[in-house]
Amino acid sequence: MRTNRFAALVAAVLALAGAQVVTAPAQAVPGRVRIAATSANNNSTLKSVNAVCPAPTRVVGGGGWAFDNDANKVRLIRLEPLSSSSQSSYFVQAEAEIGFTGNWWLEAYAICATTPAGHQIVQATSTPASGTFVSRIVDCPTGKRLLGTGATILGGNREVGLQRTGSDNGLTRSLATAREDADGYAGNWTLTAYGVCANPVSGAGLKTQQTSGSVANSSCTSGLVHSVGGGGPFFDAGPVFLMKLFPSSNGSSMGSAMTGTPSHGITEVNAICAP
Repeated sequence: MRTNRFAALVAAVLALAGAQVVTAPAQAVPGRVRIAATSANNNSTLKSVNAVCPAPTRVVGGGGWAFDNDANKVRLIRLEPLSSSSQSSYFVQAEAEIGFTGNWWLEAYAICATTPAGHQIVQATSTPASGTFVSRIVDCPTGKRLLGTGATILGGNREVGLQRTGSDNGLTRSLATAREDADGYAGNWTLTAYGVCANPVSGAGLKTQQTSGSVANSSCTSGLVHSVGGGGPFFDAGPVFLMKLFPSSNGSSMGSAMTGTPSHGITEVNAICAP
């Protein structure tokens, strides 16, 4: 029943994406830079890293990478764009699954730029509940388009992980999914989807690559990566979780990785590419 409801929701997303009023396209996003920040390499169960944009730039997107020497036992739980009057950043958290004691590290990536016209961050949070699979969507305000996305799980206690975050094809909606691990979780938890929105940028678009297995890589056909998304499908992919959403240092390519192969056999990477 949950899968049918979500399928209908995705259909509504695609149908409504073309109905928004669009303001005149802006020029290319100037001053783009990727900032990386890395945690210690140890066996802590929770790690947090904040990649901070240099003033006066603002965060437009980002990514994260939890690396555990290919044990596939750590998962991303927070990929959050943050912006205030004093600081703009991309905050990333990851957790080790219960029972894993190996060393691992976490890297956060902020993609920053001269403040785009109409820049704002929107979010929507699910109702606290214990559910095997949860999805969340947040819209940009009318006339604006996505430059970046993100998602956060709260209350998962090492038993819930992100499966997907990213944009729809029209760059109007940020879509996120998360799931409990194989033995379930009785506690309540929430999923928040984030969108970094701005006035439309001429030439911006979504590049998507789907690959069999648990890893996917691609590159922008034109422009540079402004945010990385992907992972599993829009439906429950089984107990596998995002470990990596990686924007390359030169902005041309991106990669994603899951802790295992999703139930339908495919991992996706997508990026918002803009001049």
